[in-house]
Amino acid sequence: MNAKNNEIAGYMAFYDRVLAPKGLNTPEVDGLISMQTHNKDHFGKMVSSLIPLLGTLTSGPLKDLLSPTPGPDDGVITDTGRIVKNRQVLYVGLDSLSDAQVGTAIGALILSDLAAAVAGDRYNYGAGNVPVNLFVDEAAEVINQPLIQIMNKGGGALMRVAIATQTVADLEARLGSKARAEQVMANANTTVALRVNDGATQKYLSEALPKVRVRQIQKNYSQGVGPTLQETYGGGYAESLKDDSEYAIAASHFGSLPPLHYFAKLPGGRLVKGRVPILTL
Repeated sequence: MNAKNNEIAGYMAFYDRVLAPKGLNTPEVDGLISMQTHNKDHFGKMVSSLIPLLGTLTSGPLKDLLSPTPGPDDGVITDTGRIVKNRQVLYVGLDSLSDAQVGTAIGALILSDLAAAVAGDRYNYGAGNVPVNLFVDEAAEVINQPLIQIMNKGGGALMRVAIATQTVADLEARLGSKARAEQVMANANTTVALRVNDGATQKYLSEALPKVRVRQIQKNYSQGVGPTLQETYGGGYAESLKDDSEYAIAASHFGSLPPLHYFAKLPGGRLVKGRVPILTL
């Protein structure tokens, strides 16, 4: 055992024999000691899938971008907490089309930091907070539990979230559970749907709307002639009114919208059929 390992062992022994019996132990240090004493072969197998990704995130251009070295240019080093505090705008292009694994990892890291370091802090101590707008395009590429937590509880931290995705199936594939995907959709107070080709998503959007009363008028015509010449010609006409309930927008309508037309469900249950204007110069 080298000198460094001897020093670490001494610190752990002092912690276990002196501090812990006095109730001065902490979960963070307990976790570090558990990691240090864990069987190295087993631990290596547990993190083997993470090592290549961590290597990618800490090498090449990403090394200076994600793990900058403090120096004379400390002013350019920032984090999500500072960005929100200074009322700045952060735009992150993840380029998931070129490298989905790295793009997903960076997106998940940023969202996790927003949930823990920003939303949690604002929720607990945020007197005088100003609203923060979070826009996540192609949400199925990066959505994780921290983003779901922001959607679910971020209102108390004055965080407003807008996510864009193609189908409910994309969220289900990413989260690995239909219930988790539906949890995401249920946390959306406002839903704007352009043309949707997926039948399951059409059905979900339709069934999320209230039912309306529909009246149907049924008309019946009848006519007849007896078998003998003496029989007269007869006929009849009848109408009946039938009440039924249907979803406000049929599922098939979501798949037949023209380009840039949309259905929207707004807070309070208000339904809107609209069209995004085309701006020309």
